[in-house]
Amino acid sequence: MDPQDESLAEGAAFRIRRAGIPDARAIAQIVVAGWQGAYRGLMPDGFLDSLSVAGRETAWREMLARDSEGGLPAWLAQRGGRPVGFVSSGRPRDDDVPLSTAEVYAIYVLPETWRGGVGRALLGTATGHWRARGSGTLVLWVLEDNDRACRFYEAMGWQPDGGRQVLEIAGAKLYEIRYRLGPIHPEG
Repeated sequence: MDPQDESLAEGAAFRIRRAGIPDARAIAQIVVAGWQGAYRGLMPDGFLDSLSVAGRETAWREMLARDSEGGLPAWLAQRGGRPVGFVSSGRPRDDDVPLSTAEVYAIYVLPETWRGGVGRALLGTATGHWRARGSGTLVLWVLEDNDRACRFYEAMGWQPDGGRQVLEIAGAKLYEIRYRLGPIHPEG
C-alpha cells in the first residue's frame, strides 16, 4: 500500500485514512444515514426507512475485500475518532469513457456534519489519488434532482458531461446525470 494512503489528510477537526474491511459497518451506517438525509423527498420514504445497516455492511465488507490490490480504494473520514464520511472509487463502469478515467462510486457524509469540509476533503483525496496514478479525468453519477449534491460537485469544478441514466428504486424512476472532472475529450 502506498504510504500516502495511510494518513492522507487532516482537517481542522477530522482525519482521512484508507478504509479496510474492519470499516464495513461504519461505512454502512454512514450510507444509511446519508441516503436517508440526502434522498428524503427524492426517493420513496418507505424505501429509505427500510434501509438496513446489516445488509449494507455485508455488501461493503465484500467491496472492501476486493480492494486487496488497490484498484478499488475507499477512504474513511473520522472526527474525534468517530467515522463521519467515506468515499469509494475505482475504474470506470461506463463504456463511453476512456479506460484511463477513474470513477467516484460513492461519497457520503453524516448529515449532521454536512458543510464542515469533510466531503470536500474526501473528494479531494480520491481525486488526488487517481491523478497521481495518471487519471486525467474522473467521473461520478448523481441524482439529477439532488440540487445540493450538484451544487457541491460544481463548486469543486465538476461539470455535467451529458451522460444520463434511469434507475428504478422501489417503483420510482430516478434520473442520474454523470459529472466529469478533467478533459471531456482527452488530448492525444
